[in-house]
Amino acid sequence: MKFVTIKESHYLADLSVLKSRLESEGIECRLKNELTTQVLNHIPAFTVELQVPEFDVDRVRKILIASGELSGSKTKLVCPVCGSEKIKMKLSLRKRIQVFFAAITAALFMGNLPLDKVFKNARYRCSDCDNEF
Repeated sequence: MKFVTIKESHYLADLSVLKSRLESEGIECRLKNELTTQVLNHIPAFTVELQVPEFDVDRVRKILIASGELSGSKTKLVCPVCGSEKIKMKLSLRKRIQVFFAAITAALFMGNLPLDKVFKNARYRCSDCDNEF
């Protein structure tokens, strides 16, 4: 039986609730690298992986969507002219300064980054055809 990683985290506790939820639905789960990350948790390269059998991936996806862990739609930003996915966000100097100060404020006061207003009217540029939209 082949297992597939559905979620990764540096901390075991992040995956424990989800693992319990999936097991309560009758889905077999396993945690890969569980002990390694407990012993070597100071090394950021090691992550715990929550794995499920390959044939249960569709069921797991529905459960993740229902619980809010995963968004139901997979929307990727594509260029309306050429269809490329190589898109970069174009920020003015003013917007870059706003992002910088928002990051500093969030770091100092342990808050969330209030970036919803900054990126609300963002412009994008395609790397392939240089189209701005």
